[in-house]
Amino acid sequence: MIHAAIVDDLQRDLDIIKNFLSVYAQENSLPLSITEFQSGEAFLENFCADKYSIVFLDIIMEGLNGMETAKKMRSIDSQAVLVFVTTEAEYAIEGYEADASAFLVKGPALDYPAFARMMDRLKPKLNNHDFLEFKEKGGTLRLPVFSLCYADVIDHKLTLHTEDKEFVLRMPIKAFQESLFGDTRFFECHRGIIVNLDWIQSIEKKVIHLKNGVVLPCSRRRHQDLIEAYSSRNFALLREKF
Repeated sequence: MIHAAIVDDLQRDLDIIKNFLSVYAQENSLPLSITEFQSGEAFLENFCADKYSIVFLDIIMEGLNGMETAKKMRSIDSQAVLVFVTTEAEYAIEGYEADASAFLVKGPALDYPAFARMMDRLKPKLNNHDFLEFKEKGGTLRLPVFSLCYADVIDHKLTLHTEDKEFVLRMPIKAFQESLFGDTRFFECHRGIIVNLDWIQSIEKKVIHLKNGVVLPCSRRRHQDLIEAYSSRNFALLREKF
């Protein structure tokens, strides 16, 4: 399911994006829900983390403009795919500071084939909202994949570490790796420790620094493979923005 928000104070431009998105979803057999907003203020009043998988945001609007809206949005949700829609391509550099994934320039160049090519590039990122599910005695643990910083095994207990919580499960780390379905965001940096590459701040000779301040060990024999995996991941993320 694609949960999309379109924010534009001009109904004509909003309808164009809505129509393009509806056609793309139909052609690709993707379930779709679209919510429309005609101001940044209205959008933010109804916004919360994980509510939308993609947001189309006009930059030039009355009241709160698109850049200001994007910065407030990012303080709440760092994962939603953000696409700026604008008449001025010069906003691109500033837009990337808000972690925009793409830009659509209004006018004659904004046609459906160009829109479809952009969505093809963004489709893998939309899948970043996948969840991991684990059966427990008390029910089912459902954890957004992007929120998982790292996992480790101590005394046969698997602990999943998010930015502010820990979840302890009784399962082998091999079974946990299989549950990731080959997701290239994750790398076993040390025996019994799997790190989310998107959470890495820096890599040193024997340790890894995460963005939340956690320091993890890295085995000497896996150090070079980690650097290569981390570089490939960052290159792929950069390529998706262009």
